[in-house]
Amino acid sequence: MSPRDSADTRNRILQAAIAEFSAVGLAGARVDRIAANAKADKKLIYVYFRDKESLFSATLDRVLQDLIEAVPVDEKDLPSFAGRLFDYIHERPEALRLSMWRQLERPTLGPSNEAAYSAKVTAMESGDDTARIDGVPPVDLLVLIQGMAGAWMQTPRDLLTADGSDPDSPKRIATHRRALIAAVERLTRPTP
Repeated sequence: MSPRDSADTRNRILQAAIAEFSAVGLAGARVDRIAANAKADKKLIYVYFRDKESLFSATLDRVLQDLIEAVPVDEKDLPSFAGRLFDYIHERPEALRLSMWRQLERPTLGPSNEAAYSAKVTAMESGDDTARIDGVPPVDLLVLIQGMAGAWMQTPRDLLTADGSDPDSPKRIATHRRALIAAVERLTRPTP
């Protein structure tokens, strides 16, 4: 097998694993299904990734690194960050789902983004022109913003349809996105 073939096979396995793990988590995932969906020999999963947990970790690494690169935290414009994060996880729900499965099943598994977050927290603590709330630590502020950005995808459909609107319509999603940005703007407005 050429290096190109092995890289292609490894990538197909990762893509199939992203779909499988985001749908059913680590415990519910089946290596047989991943191999079948990747059109790869099951043995290659063990060659490339050692075991199912290592494959889950590699999947988390791929998805979360893609998210961090695509949506960097901008401590000087947190409302915009919230909107971009909402867009990303709305277009790629597997990112939020895998993150949730990680928290439920293996919170310490996967990539550590502590250094990247620490740098942003330090910038928020020391900058005069960064958005912050008096008395609210920057970590808590980022937790609130990330939670708000993912709330639409985590909310029961019964609530999303309570006003009679279609929560999947582009118009409704755009309305919610504007509400999210407005809420983060209010949340991060300096206290007079």
